[in-house]
Amino acid sequence: SLAAPRRPSDRELEVIAGVVGGATNSEIAARMGLSEKTVESHLARIYGKLDVHSRASLAALVVRGMTRG
Repeated sequence: SLAAPRRPSDRELEVIAGVVGGATNSEIAARMGLSEKTVESHLARIYGKLDVHSRASLAALVVRGMTRG
């Protein structure tokens, strides 16, 4: 079977931006007009796609990507 796409969707990128900005799941949910459960689902998919296991490692990955090259 084909591997899932590794690039986060636009909605997932919005969730990532919230996490990197220090927002809680409930703050991200309110900002995006979603339920907190939906934000948690997005985070689970993001973690799988990017092979990270915590908000801190997600933020570190983003910062490393921004400072590379």
